[in-house]
Amino acid sequence: MTRALVVLAAVLASGCGSRCKDVAAARTALTSRVGVSNRGADVRVSIPMARANTAIAELLQQKALTVPLDPPDLAPIQVATTLTATVKQLMIVPGSRGHVRFAVVVEIDDPTGNVTAIDAIAEIEPELTRANGASVLAIGIGPQNVLKLKPTLTPAAKAKLGGAAMRWIPANVKAKLPPALVDVAAGKLGEHLTGAAWTALQKTLFLKLGELTAMKLRLPDVPVASVGIQSLTAPDTLVIEIGTDLPVRAGLGPAASVPTEMTVQIAGSVAAELANWAIDKGHAPQWYTRSLAPASKGDFRPRFDYAPGTSHALKVYAFQERGGCSYFKVGVAAKIGMSGDKLLATATDREIEAMNANVAIEAAAWVKYFLVGWVNKSKKVAAHTQLTIGGRALLTEVVSARLANDELAFGLALSGDPSSAAVSSR
Repeated sequence: MTRALVVLAAVLASGCGSRCKDVAAARTALTSRVGVSNRGADVRVSIPMARANTAIAELLQQKALTVPLDPPDLAPIQVATTLTATVKQLMIVPGSRGHVRFAVVVEIDDPTGNVTAIDAIAEIEPELTRANGASVLAIGIGPQNVLKLKPTLTPAAKAKLGGAAMRWIPANVKAKLPPALVDVAAGKLGEHLTGAAWTALQKTLFLKLGELTAMKLRLPDVPVASVGIQSLTAPDTLVIEIGTDLPVRAGLGPAASVPTEMTVQIAGSVAAELANWAIDKGHAPQWYTRSLAPASKGDFRPRFDYAPGTSHALKVYAFQERGGCSYFKVGVAAKIGMSGDKLLATATDREIEAMNANVAIEAAAWVKYFLVGWVNKSKKVAAHTQLTIGGRALLTEVVSARLANDELAFGLALSGDPSSAAVSSR
């Protein structure tokens, strides 16, 4: 580790005018940079499908979704019965890039018991909405965003149809029926359930299902420019990749499977630019005194940068823009982690990489102060993520943190009883 406390001495050789030009040039070079194109995702949210499916199953258990179904016409056989359709299962399963796939099981019953079950796959195209400063990805079964909803009957489900039809035939007719007619009736019943009846269910049962299980993912608090979605397997994971319009040097590497916890990954360069963005937009103090006190009349403004692949990747700048002209730049090697619910950030090494100062500044204190602020900003960005299912929020809590391979990764624990009152999606 370099000196624990570095004092930047006066640079007397350069005149004030020359120094001010150098400081202005250094700041302009930093603030006028443009981002690298085709850099990959800036932020990635990974949601274990098992966790979301558990919440959906609990909702279906609490409120059964059942609707009446028109009885089939099995002519020439005359039958009399009533039918109902009930959603028995809805699960997110791996699907194609850009879509979320749901597997649905609908049970068909008559007054005496089960008739059969219909399996279906729904392909959903998520919808990005922006309101009250938040970006929300809506994922749900509905007429606006269902791309495909195809029903099928498994061989076992088909085999049950003949027996059901026989239950509906009057006893005095059964003995006279040729087996071939029973097979015809079973075929017509199958066509009815996957045809006209299924079309009707999309306007009744699936409308209720969409309302009950509608998912909303409030994205991390970043300036969202683009959103992509894909599925990973082993374990099955829903992955949302976010692009920003920040001047980022490098994004995240390719997505890989994640542990069972929900995870938010932020590229190191993105984390640095988010801190700058927060300062520029007034979401964080813009001016500081030499003693690190935030003050609107302070002389110093901080700035961050991140150079991927270097030993001191995080760059902390302090520009004196009032009452004189000076600046310094320190490269930092950092380590982050959690102790209970407390986030820890440590500078394991630091190195002065540039300076032009006419006053003594304690660079080590500045580095420590802004390293903690940089990491805390990223933590808040990650914690802003929230998953809502059926209007009921699963609140997030940061439970793990690491900085490795030029990315910050935060593990989020999902909490919240699916039967609890809904909370705002903001």
